[in-house]
Amino acid sequence: MRPERNKLDSSGRTLLIAFGAVAAAFILSTAVAEWSDLGIRRASQQIAGNTAPSIEHLALLRADLRRITLLDDGDLDAALEGRPPFQRKRIDATLTAIEHDWNGYHALPTLPGEADLVPAAERAQMDLATAIARLEQIERDPDRAQVRAVLEKELQPAAGRLDAAVLRLIDFNAARGGELARTIGKLGRQSVVNAIVLDAVCVLLTFVAGSLAWRLVRRTTALLERRADELEAFAGRVAHDVIGPLSAASLALDLLARGTAPPERVGRAIESGRAGINRARLIVDGLLAFARAGARPEPGIEADVAEVIAGAIKEIAPGDGEREIPIVSEIDAPGTVACNPGVLASLVSNLLRNAVKYAGGVQSPRIVVRARVIEDRRDARVRIEVEDNGPGLPPELGEQAFEPYVRGRNSRQPGIGLGLATVKRIADAHGGRVDVRSVSGVGCTFIVELPAARTDVTRLRSSGELPHARAQ
Repeated sequence: MRPERNKLDSSGRTLLIAFGAVAAAFILSTAVAEWSDLGIRRASQQIAGNTAPSIEHLALLRADLRRITLLDDGDLDAALEGRPPFQRKRIDATLTAIEHDWNGYHALPTLPGEADLVPAAERAQMDLATAIARLEQIERDPDRAQVRAVLEKELQPAAGRLDAAVLRLIDFNAARGGELARTIGKLGRQSVVNAIVLDAVCVLLTFVAGSLAWRLVRRTTALLERRADELEAFAGRVAHDVIGPLSAASLALDLLARGTAPPERVGRAIESGRAGINRARLIVDGLLAFARAGARPEPGIEADVAEVIAGAIKEIAPGDGEREIPIVSEIDAPGTVACNPGVLASLVSNLLRNAVKYAGGVQSPRIVVRARVIEDRRDARVRIEVEDNGPGLPPELGEQAFEPYVRGRNSRQPGIGLGLATVKRIADAHGGRVDVRSVSGVGCTFIVELPAARTDVTRLRSSGELPHARAQ
């Protein structure tokens, strides 16, 4: 289960990263939109608060200057002939309006580059004020020629220069306003493009995150289903493996209940029942420890192979008046394996029960159990073989014989198909392997290889039987 847990953890981290990327994309999208909006607001405020009011004040100033430049010879001739006199109030009102417009313009912030154009307008305004002052000095002089000269040579040229300078300022502010308007348009288009791109990224990341979430849910569901299957299989294995030892205890109790057996047989029955209960406890405790360790071998655990095989033979070999099935033990100093004794007892008992079940139907049943150490240059393994002379496996089974709940099509033997599946599950979990050699009508040999315990590997290396592993 550990690889599956690692996959789930990896998927969970990837999902968190994907959702983080979605959140970051939304935040980035909002930030980009706000930045574009800020630029648009700044440009709009500059147009509304500077360029537009500047153009307005300057345009009004030009209109007031127009009134002064419209003073022509007709006005002067009328004043010389004694007709309506020269109206000084018109000029005063116009000058007041010009000063008001100029002060309103000056109150606004100056744009970059605009300050270079202001001095020319200020000089023209000063020239206009000088001309007005001279006009005031000669206004009551009966010689109207001087008034004409001031109007034509000083006032109107100064007004013209001021008008030209103001027109340049108007053009500058209009150009700046157009530039700001284009900036607003560009920012608006860029904002739309950025919004579309970032929204597309958000949608894509959301889809990816949703897909990852869906896959994570599926993996979690599959893991839960597998764990439920494992739990069901574990319950079945425990029930399957304790039936044999408890059956011996049950037979002993039945014998004692009848009260007719001789004392020697009663003693053997009591011993057999006690051994069966102890073996059932050993198997259950071992399988529980195996399950709690995540269906993996416990660190540092060891089991004596010869001792476990002897206990299994003693439990399974029929006796007490029943038909004997010889179980021959050929143990060649197998030592210990890296396995819980109860788990190894479950493995060996399942192999022996399977052999007894199918060899019991032949004329002269015989079962052989072998165990020996197999060495190579890197490690050592213990090979356990259980050979019977039964009918052999059905040809259609093959490797499927080790799958849960799989049995031969025409099998008449009792069982639910968990024995060999338990053997394979234990061997795979411990880094071992299983195999079977079957000849129809001759018998089967089931082979299991498990890693030798670390202490045995060290012993074999120190004795020279197993070469030392090369330094990596």
